[in-house]
Amino acid sequence: MMNLHRFIRRKELIDLTIQLVQTPTENPPGNERGAARLLKPFLSKMGFKIKTVLSPKGRWNLLAEKRWGKGGRRLIFNGHLDVVPAGNASQWKYPPFQAKRYKGKIYGRGSSDMKSGIASFVHALSTIERSKIPLHQGAVILHLVSDEESHGHQGMGFLTQREGIQGDAALVGEPTDLQPVIAQKGALWLRIFTIGKSAHGSKPHLGVNAVEKMMKLIERFHFIRLEKEHPLLGKATLSIGTIQGGTKVNVVPEGCNIEVDRRMLPGEKKEEVLGEIKEILDSLQSQDPFFQYRMEEIDFAEPSEVDPDEEIVKIGVEAIQNVMGRKPMLRGFSGFTDSRFYINQCHIPTLIFGPGGVDQSHTMDESVEVDALVHAAHIYAMILVDYLSKKDEP
Repeated sequence: MMNLHRFIRRKELIDLTIQLVQTPTENPPGNERGAARLLKPFLSKMGFKIKTVLSPKGRWNLLAEKRWGKGGRRLIFNGHLDVVPAGNASQWKYPPFQAKRYKGKIYGRGSSDMKSGIASFVHALSTIERSKIPLHQGAVILHLVSDEESHGHQGMGFLTQREGIQGDAALVGEPTDLQPVIAQKGALWLRIFTIGKSAHGSKPHLGVNAVEKMMKLIERFHFIRLEKEHPLLGKATLSIGTIQGGTKVNVVPEGCNIEVDRRMLPGEKKEEVLGEIKEILDSLQSQDPFFQYRMEEIDFAEPSEVDPDEEIVKIGVEAIQNVMGRKPMLRGFSGFTDSRFYINQCHIPTLIFGPGGVDQSHTMDESVEVDALVHAAHIYAMILVDYLSKKDEP
């Protein structure tokens, strides 16, 4: 394959990344419009047909497509435009939306997760254009979406239901430290209430202490044995993220609630996990007639994985090896991304790959290495050319 590295314009790539980081898209509230408007001229100049799709809550999702010839394969690139809130800006080394460049890094909210991935892929497209490599057929489809940081209900979740997503393979440009990721955990978030009876703090025997009942449940959770294990993801986990109970120190609390984060492995079913937790609750209730509870689902994201023998995975691994000089190991994500929509709902084989790292995502002084941007753009370009140049077996 032609050496694409010499067609990369390092300064242009850095400038685009900086412009994206300087465009605040914190979620909440998730105003992705500015970033979408910033990207439109770049894509239009390269001949993309662009469509803006607003979610029911008015969130911007940018869909763009460029086709070469008739027929051929369709490769999707997914990137989310929203970022998590920056928090207290005074605690940052550099202002979170200044996009300060210092000692080979760009600092700012979204620099790692994942405006660098979007900038690198857009630059990969312009790199291919400059190289004059002939692409005779196929299409590149961009899904630059909203709301991924809040489970994607206004982004890919909405688009999957409305647009009828079609493609032959997908790349999701999340930060993976330039490593190929093919599996991710899912998450079932639950809120569990224990229901007691209030009484004066000096006469606790007249009430039912909901906090004490919750303590019994938490103790039981500590003894859950999550034995299933995945070669790339390890074991499933259960974590209690919040607890609230009582109203005043001298009142026996009539209510207490916890929020539970149960991370699921591919192959685990939501109904089975709910059944396991309900079995514990019912067991406590059978042992203690004053143990009353209520459980509700907060949110759910399915686990997902693709076969390591999928062609998009093999092409990705080869491109990474060619650019980085060593064969990468396939990895798994303990979190979840928009890739689950492509894999589970659309049945599209998907590779997660991008610059930046999970250790930088959502952190104070988030940053991305400039060299990683360049490597990612080069690798994306190689994947795109290789995938679209191959023909499917008749």
